[in-house]
Amino acid sequence: VNLTKQWIITGHTRGYVCIWDGQTQRKVDSFKVSTDKVVLVKFIVRKQWFVAGAGDGFIHIYNYETKRQQVPSFTAHAGKLTSLAVHPSKPYLMSWSSDEMNLWDWDKAWECTQTFKCKHSGYICQVMFNPKNSNSFVTASANHMIEVWDFDSPQCKYTLSGHWDRVNCLDFFTHDNQQYLITGSSDCSAKIWDMHSNMCTHTLHASMSPVMSVMFHPNLQVLITGLEDGTVYLWSSTNFRLERIINPPVIEPPAWGFGWLYNIFSSPVSEHVWGLACSMQSEGFVFGRGETVAMVDVSNVNNQEESSHHSVPQIRADTTTQLIDNSVLLEVHPSDLRFPLQPHKSTTCSLDLTNHTYERVAFRLVQKNKKSHSFGEEEDSLLSNVPIYGFIASGSTYTLVVTTKEWPDQGEDTSLDLLLQSSISGDKFIVPFENETECVDLFEELKEMGNVVHELTLKAVFYAQEEVTREIISATKKVDALGFGNSLVCLDAHPTETWILTCKFFGDVHMWDLVSQQEKKALYSFHVYENGDRGLSATVKFLKFIARKRWFLAGADDGFIHVCTYGTEIVQQIMSFRAGSSSVTAMTIHPTQPYVLSSAYESPIRLWNWEEGWQCTRTFDDEHSGTVRQITFNPKDANCFASASEDQTVKVWNLDSPKSSYTLFGHLAQVNCLDFFAHGDQQYLISGSDDLTARIWDLENRVCVYTIRALMAPVLSVLCLLPDHPYLIIGLKDGTLHLFSSANFRLVRIIDLGCSKVRSVNLMGSVRVVIEQEGAVSIMDIDPEQQGGIISEVGANMVDAARLDVAWEAQLDIFQEPKEDLPGAVSGTGNTNSTQASEECDGI
Repeated sequence: VNLTKQWIITGHTRGYVCIWDGQTQRKVDSFKVSTDKVVLVKFIVRKQWFVAGAGDGFIHIYNYETKRQQVPSFTAHAGKLTSLAVHPSKPYLMSWSSDEMNLWDWDKAWECTQTFKCKHSGYICQVMFNPKNSNSFVTASANHMIEVWDFDSPQCKYTLSGHWDRVNCLDFFTHDNQQYLITGSSDCSAKIWDMHSNMCTHTLHASMSPVMSVMFHPNLQVLITGLEDGTVYLWSSTNFRLERIINPPVIEPPAWGFGWLYNIFSSPVSEHVWGLACSMQSEGFVFGRGETVAMVDVSNVNNQEESSHHSVPQIRADTTTQLIDNSVLLEVHPSDLRFPLQPHKSTTCSLDLTNHTYERVAFRLVQKNKKSHSFGEEEDSLLSNVPIYGFIASGSTYTLVVTTKEWPDQGEDTSLDLLLQSSISGDKFIVPFENETECVDLFEELKEMGNVVHELTLKAVFYAQEEVTREIISATKKVDALGFGNSLVCLDAHPTETWILTCKFFGDVHMWDLVSQQEKKALYSFHVYENGDRGLSATVKFLKFIARKRWFLAGADDGFIHVCTYGTEIVQQIMSFRAGSSSVTAMTIHPTQPYVLSSAYESPIRLWNWEEGWQCTRTFDDEHSGTVRQITFNPKDANCFASASEDQTVKVWNLDSPKSSYTLFGHLAQVNCLDFFAHGDQQYLISGSDDLTARIWDLENRVCVYTIRALMAPVLSVLCLLPDHPYLIIGLKDGTLHLFSSANFRLVRIIDLGCSKVRSVNLMGSVRVVIEQEGAVSIMDIDPEQQGGIISEVGANMVDAARLDVAWEAQLDIFQEPKEDLPGAVSGTGNTNSTQASEECDGI
């Protein structure tokens, strides 16, 4: 509860945080902060913040006045958060999960300044700072213990024993200048502890239900206990006698859940009391029970069973949508989407949405009407990937690839209307929509809160044409003999030829020519384990061309790397060797030397020399505490490479030493990918992480000089288009590509290919990009003749989709420089001087 604002904050299972006005019972605002459930919420009133802890271990900090994220979300623990505590005077937030507590200092850029370890087997249920001793705090534990700590030691000072079941909750209070502690337990009791003598002075017994929450009310001078059976008990804080029992009436919650807040609003009695707080009224308090919140004014409760339920009328903002020219918010091009008709083929058209505002904009593209045509199809089935919805960052362009279904044998010229809705969403959503329902709910909420929802009608035109210049072939529905269907596992692109390698489960490798294969057949097909003694037990996880030797490598999940040659009529396997005890996790080829670097689960990075019979010539120290996700050689320094790891770090190595040269710290979750690039005479490295950021590192000074935060999903792949095209391509888990300038790290373009997560982005030659997604492969060309670098049509014929089991997509005109007057979409200043660099750097 925020007593200053008279607000109540709640966290929800779908990842939302809602703020309510305690006087009007109306929702003030809501924020989508996580794809996981929000398990903990806290106001930090003196900073005008709220903190939300999610089930995935992330902590999210917002400024509720500006409605902006105060800092990027960060991983506090590997497991589920069990509680949060805000220090009453110092800039500290305590988080805990399982057997570990972390102390975060927001004055030090949310640095974890201390970790406290719990030796007992039970997890911590609650922690609370001591209001009379700023260096002390107390924890309630599932091992029946209460533990007292201070900041001087990572171990607890002493324990309070007395409960015989899990201790769920606690609170401090003062009586006659003496400090006490009340604790509630699953043993159906609450205990009073004298903090001077460290002794239990009273035990409160009044029910046969576990005590789930406790609170001291300073105005009423009472102790309040909330029970698992849904009742609330009020006790005197002077003589500890039971004064009142409050049992709210059983009221079924409406289907829409937390639509409005009631003075007393409860779910069935079986739902336990999960939180207590003082309310805005001097003699009131608030508690949560089940899926509901109750506000109780004790002065109006006249006996143990009496309570009142006040129906609050729904107060709604003006929901009339203000329809104005959508170009005020978004620039839309083209206004007509044109799809050429060709029997048994799917076609595509790109739609560019440019955000001219300084805010994040939510959009939704849907079909406006339905009617039947002569060939029996309804218009709602003509487009295969509509509705489309998402967010557009400030000052950037979002490219939608709208796709039709396969046409029947004969079609007629026709058209249909599409509706584009858009509205400023700001930081209300910091994660992608999980489904269309979330998008619809957001637009309805924006309308209710008085926000303008812009609407624009677009025309989709379908016309007969014998020849098409670009196409998309949907992924085949064929299921192979092993029953895995569309099972693309990995991909690599040849650096100079128009060839790619693909692999399905259990070692089926195919090589395809994207341009010259008119019959759409694979150049080569090969089964890695066809003649091996390991049968079909292993899956190829990585493929790499060694172009100068006409070889390719296949790294499998049994720890083996297989060397194959493709220079003759058939692919031949010439060598196999074990690279690790378990699955290969990364491979990279040295650009000039006969070297291959590999990593595997629970194995160190190893260097292999093919001129010495594929001998392991160096094993690097196993310095990473997590799995290595990617290894990349430095193109400017033949002896240097970098590794990205699940331990949240990037390490830079030299081939001459088994030890790393230095470590780059800063990411708050596992690092998935990295790449080197240069700007002027200075060399940099970009790394992408599950913390929803990409970081730019100055390798000379070994510092982070920029953090790209305009992202809403984990970064799975990065690629630098240099030196001809100064752009950084970032592939996200939500299936979108983000293109940034490598000169100022400004977001230039977002590309939505309509598929799932971008697993890799590969450079083919100097201008072609091959994008691997789950079940689809996209090919784009950077056109050097066009100002701003237009991505142009590849014009490639499609390979045999029935054998490849993936979709090929050729995109047209989806890259353009932003206008000079557009605001930047990357957080921070983009400057690399020492002062600003230090603000972005998280330490080395």
